[in-house]
Amino acid sequence: MTSHPGPFHGLLAYPVTPLAADGAPDLRALADLVAGALDAGADAVTVLASSGAGTSFDRSERDLVVRAAVAAAASAPVHVAVSAPTTRDVVRFGRDAVDAGAAGLLIAPFAYGPLVDDEVEAHVRALCDATAAPVCFYNKPLQTGYDLTPEFFARLVRETTVHAVKDPATLPARPRGRAAALRAALASSDVTASVGLSMDVALLDDAEAADAWHTGLAALAPVEYVAVRRDRVDGTEHAVEARRWLLAVATALTAMRPLGGLHALAELLGTPAGAPRGPALAATRAQVDVLRDLVAQRPT
Repeated sequence: MTSHPGPFHGLLAYPVTPLAADGAPDLRALADLVAGALDAGADAVTVLASSGAGTSFDRSERDLVVRAAVAAAASAPVHVAVSAPTTRDVVRFGRDAVDAGAAGLLIAPFAYGPLVDDEVEAHVRALCDATAAPVCFYNKPLQTGYDLTPEFFARLVRETTVHAVKDPATLPARPRGRAAALRAALASSDVTASVGLSMDVALLDDAEAADAWHTGLAALAPVEYVAVRRDRVDGTEHAVEARRWLLAVATALTAMRPLGGLHALAELLGTPAGAPRGPALAATRAQVDVLRDLVAQRPT
């Protein structure tokens, strides 16, 4: 890994945004997470997405976070999530991120209510027209109420600067073979793009390697995640204990509020992350105890 084969390929680590005692972004702690993930072999990092609580930061805070991540990453790619309820803010955030050194942008169709294809298309096109940076479409239907179809994705790739999709590896009502359907739609349109998967439990259980894995847990335990990803790509089983441990951690996190669990895990693994901003809840004492026990079982 770390060869940076193209936009949104490989293992993409999504760090939390640590907070200092005064509630401001802890840029030094963030830089440590970014550098640690890349030094361990992650191919890129993405800041200010769901794991990084991007929608909780104002424009000036976002700029500080992006610049700190880019500085810590040296020449490695830093992608920036620019999701916002208004197209105006998405365009502003996208331009700001590129000015600060972002190598790519991530956008989810985030709005007060579910959007339709025409609205999503206009939203994405506005971002793509505003910068030359490659864009990854972040498909998260359980949270947004909008589910990207393979055909619409292929059209976005053909007509805009969308180069990738981040798609759930599994959903309750979705049949298996989703990644294959996305690839087939691209092939039928004679275009190429990265088909990436998310959701740690599914990735660590039996999800295919795909073109990319997008994961918040990889930013906190990058050595283990890099080894597991390499196994899946190569068809080997050298990191059995690392995969078993990561899967146990990921499973435990599913019983917690997402940000609270990740911030607590970061603390237990040595990064001062603080509690997430409200309304996100911090992990409870019992949940922290569960994570502490798992951290104690980390393979050496």
